[in-house]
Amino acid sequence: MLCVSITASTPDDIFSYDLSCADCVEVRLDCLKNPLQSLDISWSRLPVPVIATCRSRDRGGRFDGTPADQRRILSAAAHNGAAYVEMDYRDFHLMEGATCIASCEDFDRTPDDVGGLLSRICSTPSQIAKLATTVQSWADNRRLLDLLSRAWPKPVIVVGMGHTGEVTRIIGPSRGSFLTYAEPDQITAREIVETYHFRNIRRTTKLIGVLGKDVRHSRSPIIHNRAFNAMHLDFVYVRFPAADVRDFFENARAIGIKGCSITIPHKVSALPYLDEVSRDAQAVGAVNTVSDRDGKFHGDNTDVHGVRAALASAHLRPEGRRAVILGAGGAARAAAAALRKAERVVVLSRSSKVQSGWPENVAFDALSNIGRYPSDLLINATPVGMSPAADASLIDGRIPADIVFDMVYTPAKTRLLANAEAQGKTIISGTVMFLAQAQRQFEIWTGCSDASHLFTAEQLA
Repeated sequence: MLCVSITASTPDDIFSYDLSCADCVEVRLDCLKNPLQSLDISWSRLPVPVIATCRSRDRGGRFDGTPADQRRILSAAAHNGAAYVEMDYRDFHLMEGATCIASCEDFDRTPDDVGGLLSRICSTPSQIAKLATTVQSWADNRRLLDLLSRAWPKPVIVVGMGHTGEVTRIIGPSRGSFLTYAEPDQITAREIVETYHFRNIRRTTKLIGVLGKDVRHSRSPIIHNRAFNAMHLDFVYVRFPAADVRDFFENARAIGIKGCSITIPHKVSALPYLDEVSRDAQAVGAVNTVSDRDGKFHGDNTDVHGVRAALASAHLRPEGRRAVILGAGGAARAAAAALRKAERVVVLSRSSKVQSGWPENVAFDALSNIGRYPSDLLINATPVGMSPAADASLIDGRIPADIVFDMVYTPAKTRLLANAEAQGKTIISGTVMFLAQAQRQFEIWTGCSDASHLFTAEQLA
């Protein structure tokens, strides 16, 4: 079941909420300006079953009243049509008229002994046990999802809070959680249903995602899940935010992850954690695609394919050209690999230090020296200009290049590209590269080579 959590300040706000994607709704009565206003509300007026809860401040909520008032509010909710009432397991008592949920919410961390904690919650006389903790690592995700593989004496709800814990909300019910939660400041019900096709996810569904430090604005889940759904494939593509790439790969197999896209800043640092790496990825010295091959993580690089497709869209051949690449990360390495036949490639970054593993035609200098390198082609291989900081650009004045290619694809026309266009330059949007490399990733994960119609700008919109 998919539960929408409402933290409205007035009863009118509760009844105006869009619940079209929800199977049930959690109403946080402690968030009302006057929680006692709820005593006479008929909860059967809502179109889906109601979970009523009223958390005191010492239990992570906002209720400042007495314990007696708290019990009175929940008892009234059960009497007035709420299907469920939820209370902290340390204060638990049964209430007639509703199914009772005993819960524990830790807003600071995921405790080490989550199994023992869930056992204590289950030991109450509740009908359902709930554990929600703040996820700080992929080891936390692993321990929470592991709880769902165990046998419990009653239905359990297990949820990871925070962006790193988002995966538990999407796949939790398929692993055995009684329900999952959508919350506006984390992930919406419409996103869970329409982007992730939540109702189609089963225990057999192959788990794929995008791995990066901050992937909240990635459009990859939209296009890949649309393609999986259109081809009737049992896959789901989610976000894998991870500050520590080692933490991710040490827990990925146990969680059931079958592959991923890799973005900033892990395209190079992920290499030591893979079992096999393709020749293209070895040549580039970076990986942007991981797939499970007979229990081994195999690394590929489809960025090179994407760069070539972007250059081809402008009818640009690298031979005899002079190019400048902004940035020196994994995306820049892919661009350099696609420009092996160029006359000259200069990589500009914060440091002008020469690095190993680059093609022989590559030179290095500091970004501040860009004016020294007029070129045929300028490539931005940094995240500068990406939403939500779409007004940023590494070059504010005259752009010393005839063609400007920005790998950033959100927005499709960055400030750099807009400035280049205003100066009469030919521009190439990062959308072209993104779609081409994404299609190649799709082929690697699924074996489907006839999905080009699913990777178009219209599909991304």
